[in-house]
Amino acid sequence: MPSSGTNTPLLGATGTGKTYCLRTLADAGLEVFIISTEPGIASTLGDTDPSKVHWHYIAPATASWADMIQSAERINQLSYEALSKLPDINKRKYHEFLDVLATCNDFIDDRTGQHYGDVSTWGANRALVLDSLSGLNVMAMNLVVGSKPAKSQADWGVSMDNLERFIIKLTTDTQCFFILTAHLERETDEVTGGTQLMASTLGRKLAPRLPRFFDDVIHCRREGAKFTWATDTMNVDLKARNLPISGGLNPSFQQIITAWRNKNPNA
Repeated sequence: MPSSGTNTPLLGATGTGKTYCLRTLADAGLEVFIISTEPGIASTLGDTDPSKVHWHYIAPATASWADMIQSAERINQLSYEALSKLPDINKRKYHEFLDVLATCNDFIDDRTGQHYGDVSTWGANRALVLDSLSGLNVMAMNLVVGSKPAKSQADWGVSMDNLERFIIKLTTDTQCFFILTAHLERETDEVTGGTQLMASTLGRKLAPRLPRFFDDVIHCRREGAKFTWATDTMNVDLKARNLPISGGLNPSFQQIITAWRNKNPNA
């Protein structure tokens, strides 16, 4: 059976180079495919070779003014309890998460219109990137509740479960390299009782479970004009299998891919 590529999340604040460094995947010899859930991918990677870097942008759903007026009227007229019991508001108009799944089933490059098929059939000569988890969080919740302003505990549970299943699919049922970008959020560690910075995602219980699906969990940092990676930042939930436990690492996937190739010389 062919060796699978690595699974790597890039965690960091806005402006720490998470998206920009994706070009180093192509520099390391991989063909790169990016599912972008946030605007700006073209301006960040538009100068890359279209034969090596492909993307498909899925825009967040926006409500019409009429829908927003209707929603505001309900907020104004109903109690929180009544709002939380609404089945949904314009739920069928929020299909972005379905678009993400369809893209995984058949990736279509925005720049060329070419179809690349099912991502789970790709080998370790390719990298799939989901940029970013923050946009996917919104899409996963919208899939369940539409624009309902008050989410019930059941709504959160269904959204979290669906999102976790999707991430498990990408980390366990694909052979290509998989990269997930995510912002950071402070969460309580239920084991130690302390607080740590973890991937910003739905609810409080999903974030602590995410690192187990990944090989290297990287903190992207910026100090002035200098961008670095770290696997040793205090109070950030990190992991290192192909990288050294260190700060000040060069923000390049070349080091991960080189380590992987050394472990899989016949790949």
